[in-house]
Amino acid sequence: MNDQCKKMSKIFFLFFCIFLIHTVNTESHQYVDIEDYPYHVSIQIFGRHICSGAFIHESWIMTAASCVFSAELSRVSVRVRSSYICAICGDSLEISNIVIHEDFNKCVYFNDIALIKLKNPAEFGEKLLPIGLPEKENEIEDGTRCVVTGWKPELKPARIQRLAAAAVAIINQRTCKERMPSYKPLSKEMLCAVNTTHPSERCQGDLGAPLVSEQTLIGILSYGLGCETGTHPGVYTRISSYLSWIFVNSGIY
Repeated sequence: MNDQCKKMSKIFFLFFCIFLIHTVNTESHQYVDIEDYPYHVSIQIFGRHICSGAFIHESWIMTAASCVFSAELSRVSVRVRSSYICAICGDSLEISNIVIHEDFNKCVYFNDIALIKLKNPAEFGEKLLPIGLPEKENEIEDGTRCVVTGWKPELKPARIQRLAAAAVAIINQRTCKERMPSYKPLSKEMLCAVNTTHPSERCQGDLGAPLVSEQTLIGILSYGLGCETGTHPGVYTRISSYLSWIFVNSGIY
C-alpha cells in the first residue's frame, strides 16, 4: 500500500471510530425477524461474524469486497436462517469460491463488490430466500425509500447480536459529500442513503449490509454505518452498475 493510501486509510479509520462513538444509543432501533428479510446472511471467519451479505441465487451470495478480500477461503462460512448470531443459531453453509472485483480499490473503496459461491446449493424456505437484482442500470431518484438491515447487540439477556432494520432514503452525491467528512471520493458506481424518518435512530450496520427498495437489491454497504448515524450517510456500492460483472462471474442475470 502506497503512502497516500496509508494516509487516507488512517484518516478514514479515525472518522469511522468517531462514527462508532456516536452509536452508543441502544434503545432507538428496530429488531426484526429473519422471515421478514430472509435474504440477509452473516459471513463468518472461523465461526465469528465479520460482515453481512445477501442471497441472490441458491448458490451465490453478494457482499462487499472489503469484507473478504484478505480472507482465506477455507476459513470462511455463511450462517443463514436465523434472526440471531450465535454458534447454534440457524445453519452454517460451506463455500467453494470467493470472487473479488478485479478493480477493487481498498484505498478508496471503488468497485467494492464480491460474490461468494456455496459448496452446495441452498434449500430455500421461509427463512432463506433470494433477493432480486435490478433489471438494468438506471438512475435511482433522490428520496427513494429503502430499508437496510444489519446486526445489533441485544442487552438482555446477553449481548447476542440480533437482526435489525432501518428505513433510509437515497440522497444525491452532492448532498452526500456535504454531509460526509472529505476523506473519501465518490464514484458514479456508489449510492448514499440516510435515515431521514428518525434521524436519532442508530443500529449496528456492517460491511456488505443489503440496501433494498421494492424487493430489489440496489446497494451493499461499503462504508459508513448501515442504519446510519443521524445525518451522516452510509455509502453503498450501486448494484445496477455491476450487472454485467455479476453475469460474467456467476451466470445470474
